[in-house]
Amino acid sequence: MQGGDRDFPKTVFGDIAIDEIVSRVPKHLKAEVEERLNEEFPDGFCNAWGVPDGAKAVIKNLSYDDVMLLIRTTGGKGEMPALCQVKGFWREHLPELSEFLWGSNHFPYVFFFKTQKIDLTWHQFKQDVSYLPKFRPSGSVYRVREDRLVPFDGAEGYVSQLLGMTYPASPIPDEGVEEPTPEVEYKEGQRHAKEVFYFKRNPKLVKEAKEKYGYICQACGFDFEKVYGELGSEYIECHHKNPLSERNDKLASTIDDVCMLCSNCHRMIHRTKPAMSLSELKKIVRQHIIRKEAWE
Repeated sequence: MQGGDRDFPKTVFGDIAIDEIVSRVPKHLKAEVEERLNEEFPDGFCNAWGVPDGAKAVIKNLSYDDVMLLIRTTGGKGEMPALCQVKGFWREHLPELSEFLWGSNHFPYVFFFKTQKIDLTWHQFKQDVSYLPKFRPSGSVYRVREDRLVPFDGAEGYVSQLLGMTYPASPIPDEGVEEPTPEVEYKEGQRHAKEVFYFKRNPKLVKEAKEKYGYICQACGFDFEKVYGELGSEYIECHHKNPLSERNDKLASTIDDVCMLCSNCHRMIHRTKPAMSLSELKKIVRQHIIRKEAWE
């Protein structure tokens, strides 16, 4: 992506104040832009990227919550370090904002998001979606056909994998292919990815569950704040008692379907297939403590 090395640090990995954005959009959009961005980004900051006028057709078909992967360059393996879920955009030229953000008015179609760092290369991406090794996209923005993401259970499944897993270094073409990760580890990774992605999309469930269960691990009693002080305040992990990877429903959940676990217990509970129950894990923890105390 042209200007990636220069501009990624500014607006993809650098926060932009919403007030600065609002002050540089056309007068008739100010109220709408301010309301939308403050609703989506209550901390007052967001990230942004812009595309040239030639990408108008893509912007015309863009929808809220569409996911875009940003690439620094298609040369060599190419680094694709950023995933962004579009939370705000307007189908109008924003030249003054483009000039402010990137020192040029050549990127008038601007979209807004919170950057999520991922570990992906252009070469790996082409393998994932079955593009030929020599494939080069036409234009600055390219939409991936849905049928190419079927192996990942669609776009949502692929996004889940990118957010929850780390790819091994991609092999150089014609020099052999690395052995795949063992199946057990792959399934564990998929579970974690799906669960993380689900909770990212359901912050209300997590918030209400924390209000009900608190921030103490329900398996071992670990308290992050007691151990880490302010750093650990109000930190705990939310766990599906019925893991998403083992369900066939539409992933609807209630507070009764989740519990609060520390990081260690969350890992341990998923080491069995299917995942053990909370009561089983609590029993193991209790037995281990009793043995340890008896030994001491």
